[in-house]
Amino acid sequence: MTRSLSGPSLATDPQPHLLAALWRWAEQDPERPLLSHREGDALQGWTAASLRSEVTALAAGLIARGVAPGDRVALLSRTRVEWVLLDHAILAAGAVTVPIYDSASPAQVRTILANSGARLVLVETEAHAAIVAEATTPVDGAAAPTGPSSAPIEVLGLASGVLAELQATGTHHLDAVEARVAALQGDDLAAILYSSGTTGEPKGCELTHANLCANVAQTVQQVPELFGEGARTLVFLPLAHALGRIQVHVAFDQGVEVVVACGLDELPEELAVAGPTFLVAVPRLFEKVLAGARERAREGGRLRIFDRALAVAAKVSMRRRGGRPVPVWLRVQHAVLDRLVGQRLRDALGGRVSLAICGGAPLLPEVGHRFDGIGIPILEGFGTTETAPIVSGGPAQPLEIGTVGRPYPATTVRLDEDGEILVRGPQVFRGYRDDAAATASALVDGWYRTGDLGDITETGHLRIIGRKKDILVTAGGKNVVPAPLEERIRAHPLVEECVVLGDGRPFVTALVWVDPARLQDGHGAEAEADLRAELDGVVAAANRTVSRAESIGRYAIVTEPLSLEAGSLTPTAKVRRAAVLERFAEPIDQLYRTR
Repeated sequence: MTRSLSGPSLATDPQPHLLAALWRWAEQDPERPLLSHREGDALQGWTAASLRSEVTALAAGLIARGVAPGDRVALLSRTRVEWVLLDHAILAAGAVTVPIYDSASPAQVRTILANSGARLVLVETEAHAAIVAEATTPVDGAAAPTGPSSAPIEVLGLASGVLAELQATGTHHLDAVEARVAALQGDDLAAILYSSGTTGEPKGCELTHANLCANVAQTVQQVPELFGEGARTLVFLPLAHALGRIQVHVAFDQGVEVVVACGLDELPEELAVAGPTFLVAVPRLFEKVLAGARERAREGGRLRIFDRALAVAAKVSMRRRGGRPVPVWLRVQHAVLDRLVGQRLRDALGGRVSLAICGGAPLLPEVGHRFDGIGIPILEGFGTTETAPIVSGGPAQPLEIGTVGRPYPATTVRLDEDGEILVRGPQVFRGYRDDAAATASALVDGWYRTGDLGDITETGHLRIIGRKKDILVTAGGKNVVPAPLEERIRAHPLVEECVVLGDGRPFVTALVWVDPARLQDGHGAEAEADLRAELDGVVAAANRTVSRAESIGRYAIVTEPLSLEAGSLTPTAKVRRAAVLERFAEPIDQLYRTR
C-alpha cells in the first residue's frame, strides 16, 4: 500500500497577510460586492471600498481603546456579518483574533481567556456578557483571568450603536491602521483557535498569517471551479470554527461575494435569497436536505417517484465516476426524473449551486452519488484546526466519491505504521499556546500527527478510516472502528445521533438517539413496535457493511438528548465519547446483561 502522497507545488506565492486581498480589491475594483447579509427578501452589504473603510474605522476604534500590535482580542458571538467586520478590524489593528463559540460555558470561556491572555472581549448579547463576567470572577481562591500586564479584561457588547460609537472614537487613528496593516508579516500570529476538546480541555492552536494565507492559496489552486463571474457563497458554519473562517478568506481572495446567514433556523430563506454558487457545509446539511425532500414527497404521495429518481441519479453518478458509459435508457430515465425531483433539490439549495465542499465528518458515498447525479458534486475534504484547516480535498476532476481527495499543493501526507495520518505543509500551525508538551507530542520531526487513521486508494486519493483514539477493542481482541457504523445509522432520517460501543466488552452495541418529533408521535405499544422495527432495519443495513465480529449485537434507544450543557457534546456538536460512557452507564450495562 502507498504510504505517502504529495500535492503539486504552489503555482503562486500566498498573500503576505490576510488583509492583502481586501486592500487590493478596494484599489482595483472598489465597487465589487464583497460582503452582504439578508434583510427581508433582499441582500444589503458592502463593496470592496466601503468594506475596507468600515474595517479601517473599526480598527481605529480598537486602537483608540488601547489595542496594541500582538494583543489578543476575543470574539464571542454567533455567525453574523458583524463577526466578519470585527475579525478583519482586529487584524487591521495588528492584533490577534481569539474566537469563542457562542455556546461556550463559563468554564470554557475562563480557560480560553486565561490561556490566550486576551485584553478585550467583544460579546454579542447580554447573556454572553454575563458568561464572561462569571468566567472572569475568582473561583475557589483561583485568580481571575487577566489581560496583558495583569490588567482587567475589558468587555464590549455589540448592542445597537456600539459599532458606530467604536468607529467615531477612532477618527484620529486612521493613519495608524494603515501603518499597522503595512507592517503585518507572515510570521505574525493571526488567530488562536481553540480545538473542540473531545478528550479534555480545548488547546489553543496558534495560526499565523502565513498558515492561513497558504491555505487560501492552496484552495484556490486545488479547486478553481469555485470561482468565476457571478460567484457567491453563503456562510452559515460557525465562524469560530476554522472551516467557516477560511471560507470567508478564500472568497475575499478571489473577489467572491460572501453572504453571511442570519441564523440556521432561517437557512431555507437564506439560501433562496442568497442564491449561492458554492457551499461549504457539514454532511448533516446534505442529509437533512434529502430527508426533508423525501418527507415532503411522502406527504404528497410521490415517494416512489422520489426514491426512483435518486436511485437513478446515483447510478448515473457511479457510472460516470467509474469511467463507464451511461446507457441510453438510463440517460432518458435520468432526464425525466431529474425534472421532477432533481430540480426541487437544487432549488432547496438556492437554485444556483454547482459545487459544494463538505468537511467536519465523513459523507456517506450514497449521499455523494445522489447529489452528484443531480449536478451538484460534493468535494469532501480533510483537515484539522491545527492545519488552518484543510489538508486535502478535490480536485473536482477526477472526483473519487468516498474519499477526501488529494493532498493540497505544497502538502505531503504520510501514513505511519499504524495508519495514522501525518501532515507536512505551510498550513501546519506553529504550536499550542503555552503548552510545550502538547506541541512536542503533536509536531514530530516537522510532521503534524493528526490522530486520524487513513489509507490511500490506487488512484492516489486519501480515505479516512476513523479516529485513532476511538478504536474499540472487544474482549475477543477484535479491533472495531466505530465511525463507519455510526455514520450509516446517523444518515437515516429517523436517527439524530448514534454512538457505537464495545471496548473491552464481549460484543459491539450502540446507543441511538431518535428524531424527537418521531418520539412525540410514537405513543402506544403499536407505535413503539413500529419504531423498533424500523430501527432494526437501519441497524441491520449498517451491519451488512462490516464483518460479523464488528456488527452491532444490541442497541438501546436513548431519550435524554446529548448537549453541550451536559458535557456530552463539544461546541462543534462532536460527541464526547468518554462523557457518554459515564452519563449513560446504566443503559449501556443493560445491553450486556443476559436476556
